[in-house]
Amino acid sequence: MSTEYFSSSPWKCDACRARKFKCSKEHPVCSPCAKQGKTCVYSPKVSRTALTRENLTRAEDRVRDLESVFSVLLPHVDLEAFLLSVRQGTLDQPVRAAPALPHLSPRQNASIQQDYAYQPATSPGSDVASHEDSEALPSAVDGFDWTEAVNLTALSDGMAALSIKPEGAGYLGATSSVVPLRALLRSDHNNTESSPSLQRHAQQQSSTLLSSVNFTNVTQNTFIDAYFQFYNTQYPFIHESTFRAQLAGANRPKGHSWSILLNTILAIGAWSIGDDESTMDDIFYNEVSRLCMDNSVFESGNLAIVQALLLLSNYTQKRDRPNTGWNYLGLAVRMALSLGLHKEFPKWEITLLQREIRRRVWWGVYIFDSGASITFGRPILLPELGIMDAHEVLNITEDALTPMTTALPVELNDPTQYSGMIAQSQFHISIKGLYNRLIAQPEPSAQELLELEKSIDQWEESIPAYFQINNPRVQADTNFLLSRFKLQWRTMNVRIVLFRPIILRWAAKPWKSDPGSCFEPPEELECRRRCLGNARATINSISDYMTNNISSRLGTWYMLYFLFQAGLIPIIYLMTDPLHADAPSWLDDIRATKTLLTHTSTYNQLAARCLEVVNKLCSPVLDDPEPEVMLQNTDLFDETHAMYLGDQFDLGTMEFWDWSNNVLQGTM
Repeated sequence: MSTEYFSSSPWKCDACRARKFKCSKEHPVCSPCAKQGKTCVYSPKVSRTALTRENLTRAEDRVRDLESVFSVLLPHVDLEAFLLSVRQGTLDQPVRAAPALPHLSPRQNASIQQDYAYQPATSPGSDVASHEDSEALPSAVDGFDWTEAVNLTALSDGMAALSIKPEGAGYLGATSSVVPLRALLRSDHNNTESSPSLQRHAQQQSSTLLSSVNFTNVTQNTFIDAYFQFYNTQYPFIHESTFRAQLAGANRPKGHSWSILLNTILAIGAWSIGDDESTMDDIFYNEVSRLCMDNSVFESGNLAIVQALLLLSNYTQKRDRPNTGWNYLGLAVRMALSLGLHKEFPKWEITLLQREIRRRVWWGVYIFDSGASITFGRPILLPELGIMDAHEVLNITEDALTPMTTALPVELNDPTQYSGMIAQSQFHISIKGLYNRLIAQPEPSAQELLELEKSIDQWEESIPAYFQINNPRVQADTNFLLSRFKLQWRTMNVRIVLFRPIILRWAAKPWKSDPGSCFEPPEELECRRRCLGNARATINSISDYMTNNISSRLGTWYMLYFLFQAGLIPIIYLMTDPLHADAPSWLDDIRATKTLLTHTSTYNQLAARCLEVVNKLCSPVLDDPEPEVMLQNTDLFDETHAMYLGDQFDLGTMEFWDWSNNVLQGTM
């Protein structure tokens, strides 16, 4: 092409340029075109963008933005089919609709689908070492990876504390968070989920994503930094230096696993710095869902997929899809076992860092699976101690281990990023027997429950001094402090769960026809006292934390999880015996709970839902200008009992577990 085409001087007409004639450049018709009777057209000068990385990136970003807008405005139209119709001139023909993803909600199917994932680099396979003992050991860290050439549902809340109606909620056992609320709310009316305030929340949440997404300000690094600042400091399952090296292109995992892990981390990072109105994390989660539609993802196994599944289980729970998270977690457990993460393999010649990362992922799987099982009241299916021999995570700084490290670093007597993980893993090991007995039949007696609690006491005494809440190093670091408070709340929550059956049985007795049923053995009285004491301690601890710290979104979620369960205990006490001499102290506990929920509800939808439940249950006393005087009213909660409890609040002819799971099922 001639240089005249690009020059800044007047250029030839189209006809002369095509025939390579000398154009007179006259307007409106040049001499050659006039002589030959050609149409003389002077097309505008073509401006070509320099082919630089910056310009190409800008163009790629714009294409992604346009694709995202297309997916929002036309969520059920296949973009590729649409473009093909344009090219072939068949746009008037029906365009094939993209199939909706079965495990995503309508809002998610309509949300933005954008691929920020990198394509993984391929690497040659690894040789397998010969065996020395009864277990053959591979020579490479990925030697246990396998290849064999596979719909998730949701609850109304990720805490499983508000899912009163059993339909569509999955099995929630007798120790699950929802049991005390099911004991209080039975009626089909006064449905919390269908209340006007929550309908407004749902309408706001389902509004178009275009108003909440500002693509020009979104970068991967922002969300990756947020992930490592807010999430990985609490659950250090990802080695940051290794991940960032892979992000730069070094030694990425095979197949879709890298893309799935990257987008999962981006989703959690976006969620960590977002709020209830933000939807940026949906972009990345939808990309993960798209990648997981490829069956080959689950026809192979590697560490990156386990990490991604582990993180996805926690992310989806916090996005109010706990059954989806439960299924992700089940896949993570199975794949972790298939990779031998539960085994130490001391003769396996891998680097110290690789061995330590395997331990961190395994204990992450263990902590999450045990915690989720307790939350949902489901059996813990993890192997016993005699089967797994993976060592504990080392209490070291993040930079103490590198790929070149050949000698184990000395563990510190100071809090580190891994201190909370170590304490949590020890805690879940210590309570596994307790929990298995708690969900077994026949239900344990009050005396047995008091004996079971001793395993928690023994574990709590083993927490090192450097990880106590009053340690100055813990107090000086917000991440250490949240990790330690969460551990304290979790410990008290398990104590509440342990003794809560006694409280619910006691609460049922005043409505039984047998006057003698009101007799209470001293062991049961002690169980109730300990349950209430731990509930009160939880409320006070959370109040202390929220008063003196700025809570992250992750911290707020855990605060609500433990606060709501604790706050229901004094509510049950007050509704059962409002004339008791201690009723004013129970009312104080309820007020403290309401204050925390009220403050948090201004920016958190889940807190608003919890607050609505508290207000409904305690409206006879909380709505009165003189609540202490109202406590003298013998008929204070009669209307509440009739509305929420009804005539079926009776343990006379059924076991507690059957009653808690089947009889008192209200709707929310």
